[in-house]
Amino acid sequence: MKAETDPITPDEWLLRLVWKDRFTNRQPIISTTAFEPRTGRNPEIDGISLFRKDCLNDPLDVLLAVQEDKRDNYGVVQIPLSSLAALGLTVKPAPAVVAGHVVIPEINSVEFKHDRARVTLIMLRLAEKASENILLRP
Repeated sequence: MKAETDPITPDEWLLRLVWKDRFTNRQPIISTTAFEPRTGRNPEIDGISLFRKDCLNDPLDVLLAVQEDKRDNYGVVQIPLSSLAALGLTVKPAPAVVAGHVVIPEINSVEFKHDRARVTLIMLRLAEKASENILLRP
């Protein structure tokens, strides 16, 4: 297991919590909106949240980031960091309650409002990759 302070390496996998209604019965299984940055009251200005799998004892520990009574409403997907790099995306450490928290700065609420078409295409590519790597369905 890696420490949060260890450098992020290209061979790592990232985990994303996905709300139950973002699982679909079509392709991709994971909806594009599972990677949409929050806007409105609590915008994701710094980027969408993920977690470094190598910083956790168990991948499902990411559920500790969610209130206990809501955990059954979330699934968990994983995406290789190499897929992000291929899309020109980066990850930045953003320490939080659960170890290994990172953000993708290029997918944030400001960029989403400014260039929705470009960000939506990136979100689609992430949804396709996540659909191949579902760890837990709600």
